[in-house]
Amino acid sequence: MAEVNCRYCKKKFDRDKEPFIQIPVGTKGTVFRYAHADCYAKEVNEGRVKEIYKVWNPKTASTCFWCHKALDTTDSNVIPLPDLPDRWTHKGCAQVHPMNDLEILMLYILKLFKSKDNFIPPGLMRQLNQYEQDYEFTYTGMLKALKYWYEVKKHPIDTNRGIGIIPLIYKEAKEYYYALYLAQLQNDKIEDFTAYIPKDIEVKIQPPKKKAEKRNLFSFLDEDNINGE
Repeated sequence: MAEVNCRYCKKKFDRDKEPFIQIPVGTKGTVFRYAHADCYAKEVNEGRVKEIYKVWNPKTASTCFWCHKALDTTDSNVIPLPDLPDRWTHKGCAQVHPMNDLEILMLYILKLFKSKDNFIPPGLMRQLNQYEQDYEFTYTGMLKALKYWYEVKKHPIDTNRGIGIIPLIYKEAKEYYYALYLAQLQNDKIEDFTAYIPKDIEVKIQPPKKKAEKRNLFSFLDEDNINGE
């Protein structure tokens, strides 16, 4: 939910659900106000507003993570942030602001705790700094630990605990990903997987032939011998 106040009617509305316009405030163009699309159209029709603003569809509209301007997620010049398909940026902004490992971890934490603001609380930042300095955890390792706990193990997200789970499962997560790495190495050695697919072999079984029953036949000579003559 992204609640804002309409600049014209002063009522609150959710720009994730209703069409809206974005109005830049100040000379830098980094601060914005919002308004209902209908209120804006009324102001224009009655001659009180002459500025032309784009009307954004809440189904495809989002905000650029870097410049904070509204954007259309279907635009070819817009891309999702790494590991965060629900957060977007202009391609130009992404080139100006390449992300490092810490920023990627921070973005994942924002997504994990469903934060609507592009802001990491100071307490979480202190935890990240402590884990990196005192525990010598890497930012990439912490990211994988969180993904292992919440995406692989499917544990419920505990917002009260924050990221305090990291030291407890860091080693376990490391062993899990290392096992995946070894499995990948083994698979890479196999050039032709079809050789390992069992083949169906058709076996025809002939019906058994009935054996002729042997009969003891006696000749007259045999009978004479039997009688002792």
